[in-house]
Amino acid sequence: MLIFQDLFIDKLEADNIADLCRLDANGLIPGDGETFMEYKLRLMDIRDDLEHFEYELSTKDEVEVFEGLKVSAKDRIQSEIVNEAADLTWRLYQFKIDWVPGFFLSQDIGPLWGGCAISDSNKSLSLFLIRNSFSKRRKWFIYNRLELLAHELCHAARGAMRQMHLEEFYAYQTAPSRLRRYLGNCFISKYDAIFFLVPVLVLLAAQTVQTVSEWLFPIWPFWLLAVSYPIFLFLRNRRARSKFFKAFRKLNAFGVNDAPAVLFRCTWTETLEIGRIRSPQTLNEYITSKAEKELRWTIIKARFVDKQYTEEFKLNGETGE
Repeated sequence: MLIFQDLFIDKLEADNIADLCRLDANGLIPGDGETFMEYKLRLMDIRDDLEHFEYELSTKDEVEVFEGLKVSAKDRIQSEIVNEAADLTWRLYQFKIDWVPGFFLSQDIGPLWGGCAISDSNKSLSLFLIRNSFSKRRKWFIYNRLELLAHELCHAARGAMRQMHLEEFYAYQTAPSRLRRYLGNCFISKYDAIFFLVPVLVLLAAQTVQTVSEWLFPIWPFWLLAVSYPIFLFLRNRRARSKFFKAFRKLNAFGVNDAPAVLFRCTWTETLEIGRIRSPQTLNEYITSKAEKELRWTIIKARFVDKQYTEEFKLNGETGE
């Protein structure tokens, strides 16, 4: 967490591309349209919240991180476990986070709960909570500790982007299962699960009524309702994947080797625009124009197009050093 020490953030300047690239490599990616000053203020808020949290953790037996949920220093996830997940996100998207606190949670959350990231709307800092079972094993039930942590690290890195279309797609690329990598982006909002389950429950209720009563009515409309939303989710996911891979192929064909890392930092609209680009010259003009207007693209261009500082990060190993 060296980026939050020694007044690194306070000394940050808009023209210091090396430091901005270092922050990006640490998973502190500027948001869509975020100016340099807005970005710097957000980093200061994260640093202040982190310092306050670490102070509370060192002076109290337990810290309440959410209503009814408490963590303690002894339950902190070891750095070597977090680093395994960070190594995976580096291979996929060229970022490595070591500044988000993570804890094994021993409280009873439920028999099927594996872990999650939580945040307070009044604070900039997020935390990871995973089941205490993972403190001694890599796998539990259907969950994989490495995938679970890497998944949440992806959400933490893209938090300021506030984009839904490919959010779960990027996070689920950390999964070892091809099926989860393919279907993970089907559920991208809290309403998707509701609209998926309610028609099924309505179908069940209709069949129950027919079974226990003499009221006869066509059952096929309920079946149609039950399957319509899963079909919609599948088709929406298929379209999103198609748009990503179209943009991915264009970047690869036009000489951008770190296409997944670039697209990870793009909005949905930018992904569509890249997919429509027809030549390397047009792509270069597009990136140059974006970099002149937006901080996020200034960093993308420096790291993944101009290839500045890339070898330095690889040699250092730890992106925060």
